[in-house]
Amino acid sequence: MGADLTVGGVSTNETRGFRGVEVSTLSNIAILLLISVLAIIHLKSILQPLVVATLLFFLIRPPAQWLEERYGHPLAAYGILMTGVVMAILIGADILYQSLQDFSSEADRLSSEMREKLLWLEDLTIYGYSFDTSALTELVTVERINEIATGFVGTLAGFTGSAVTVFIFLIFIIVEAETLPRRLEAAYPEEMDRFASIVENSGAGINTYVITKASVAFGQAVIVAIILSYMGIPGWFMWASITFLLDFVPYVGAPLSFIPPAIISFILYDPLTAGLILGALFANQVAWGQFVEPQLAGQRLDMSPIVLLILVAFWGWAWGIMGLILGIPLAVIIKLGLESDPRTRPIAMLLSLNPKPLGADSDDESE
Repeated sequence: MGADLTVGGVSTNETRGFRGVEVSTLSNIAILLLISVLAIIHLKSILQPLVVATLLFFLIRPPAQWLEERYGHPLAAYGILMTGVVMAILIGADILYQSLQDFSSEADRLSSEMREKLLWLEDLTIYGYSFDTSALTELVTVERINEIATGFVGTLAGFTGSAVTVFIFLIFIIVEAETLPRRLEAAYPEEMDRFASIVENSGAGINTYVITKASVAFGQAVIVAIILSYMGIPGWFMWASITFLLDFVPYVGAPLSFIPPAIISFILYDPLTAGLILGALFANQVAWGQFVEPQLAGQRLDMSPIVLLILVAFWGWAWGIMGLILGIPLAVIIKLGLESDPRTRPIAMLLSLNPKPLGADSDDESE
């Protein structure tokens, strides 16, 4: 009964698995992945608000815990913070819409000035060489920039329409966070220490990432708003808001965000002034991304670049612009959760850029 059959000198047991994992298990994993992808695509209207609610929870959790320790009412603390978040979103949405209107009203004037600037560029000769702007006029137009900005803001507006769903999810997450530990302790008393360790380790890392990334993105956006407002760039608040959101897209998000205002700067100002504006925007991104963020987080984003590229492509395909923004924070949260449990830590190591060898943490603790 238990004997292995041999076919062609190869045991059938050896053909039924890969590195100790049975083919049936691999098949189950493949089926689960397929179901997950289909759920991500077809349950977008539910999963997107849930992801945003989760990020908001980790963002407001530290100040809520501080208020709870000070006043002793956890739900009241979360209620105060949620009210503040709602007010900030409503005020920001109103200013963002007005900023888009201001830019759209300037589109015709900017188009006229862009044609004049391109004509000047065609007549410019440097060491006998002249510029061919025919390809540039087809690739970059004020109308196209306006369409991109309108589409981006429209995506945000469409998602803001589900804000009620976001806050319903947030309320339930807050309630679960307060009551779940007691239920787990009652149901699995012998496993409570392991659960507590997982929650503590993953919660601290997730809080650090979410707060750090939001703080860095907000800091960049404030500096961009100051620069563009001072230089009189139309739609400065809209470009600053896009900078804030695209900063959550690794590597390419922040550089892409200042391309439209840089183009508008070259339309409105002489090349030297426009170059200085572009240099200030680039220096702002480098300063926050390369110096401030590592100091706040203690380390850079420890994920493989190829993994991030695949995730950006997947979430962008599945959820569009909001997928690009939400996908990477969600992946980081999942990775931190995998790191907190020894059984899933090898998966997290595969996602890391500089993984620690198994046992390194225990060696550090013993020292």
